[in-house]
Amino acid sequence: MKTKYEERHQRQNLSEDADQTEYQALKDGQASIDQGLYDERIADAMDDFGIIDTSSFGTETPDWALEDLQQDDAVGGLTTIIERRREILRQYYPFSRKNNTLIYEPTQSLVYEFCLAAAIVTTKENCELPRIFEQLATMLVRCYLGAKGKSLHTGWPRQSPSRFKEAMSPLHKQTGEWYWQPDHDLPIDPQPKDIKDSGLDFVAWMPHLDKRTGNLFLLGQCACGNDWENKYGDIDVARLARWFSPMTHVPPVRVFCTPYHVTEQLLVETSQRAGLVFDRLRLTLLAETADQHMLDQLKRLNLGDHL
Repeated sequence: MKTKYEERHQRQNLSEDADQTEYQALKDGQASIDQGLYDERIADAMDDFGIIDTSSFGTETPDWALEDLQQDDAVGGLTTIIERRREILRQYYPFSRKNNTLIYEPTQSLVYEFCLAAAIVTTKENCELPRIFEQLATMLVRCYLGAKGKSLHTGWPRQSPSRFKEAMSPLHKQTGEWYWQPDHDLPIDPQPKDIKDSGLDFVAWMPHLDKRTGNLFLLGQCACGNDWENKYGDIDVARLARWFSPMTHVPPVRVFCTPYHVTEQLLVETSQRAGLVFDRLRLTLLAETADQHMLDQLKRLNLGDHL
C-alpha cells in the first residue's frame, strides 16, 4: 500500500487527468468525467491504479477484471479531485456535476478557464499564453496584498525596456530600495543576452503607510509548462542580489505561480521548495472576489480570446 508521500505524484497525475475532462467540457459544454482518463488508457499507464492484493478473490483474477478494477480506482480518484476543486472554490467553480457528466458554467473573470487552457495547450504555437499568465499572476498577487499593493512585471521577453537594469529601476524610484550596484565581476549595464530576467517574472510589494523603506517584497516566478515541478529553484535570491547593494532591507519572499492545480499531497513540498504558492484555485479565488477595478483590469487581458 502506498503512503501519502508516495501517492503525491499519482494524485497530481490525476489532477491533470481532471484538467483534460474539464477542458473537454469547456470546449463542448459538457463531458463525461472519465474523459480525462482516455490518454491514460491509450498510453497503457494505468499501473498506478487498482487493487494489488487479489488473494481474497479465491482464484487468479483475469486481466479484464484487473483492468476494470484499475478503471474504477482511477475514475474514483479523478472524481475526488473534481469534488475537492468544487469544495475549495464553491460557487466560483465553473463546472457542475450531473451523474457522471461535468457541465461547464462560465465564471465572471474567466481566470479559471484561462489557467486551464494555459495548462493544457501551452506549446510553441501558443507561446502567448505563458506571457499573458505572467501578467495575470502579477496583477492577482498584487491583489493578494490588498488595495495598497504594488507590482512590477519584469519577465522576459519584455517589449520595453529590454535591458534588466532599466527594467528594475522603477523599484528603486518607488521604494528607496533595490540599489543597482552589481558585484565587481558583473557588467554595469548587462545586455539581454547576458541577463534577461534572472528568473524573476514579477515583483509585488506592500509599501508602508509612512512611505519609509523596509518593505515586504514578493518575488514571483511563473511556471506554465508540464515540467513546472522542475521550476522550484528558478528564483535564486542570492544570485539576484549580486546586481544590487543592497537589494532589500527585509528578506524577500519567493512566490511560485502556476496555472495547474497543486494537490494537497504536493502542496507542502512545493511551498517548502518554491515559496508562497498561487495555483489555479488560489488565483481564481483572488479574481472572483476582487473589486470592480481589478475586474476591469483583468478584462483588458482579453482572457476569453484564448479559450
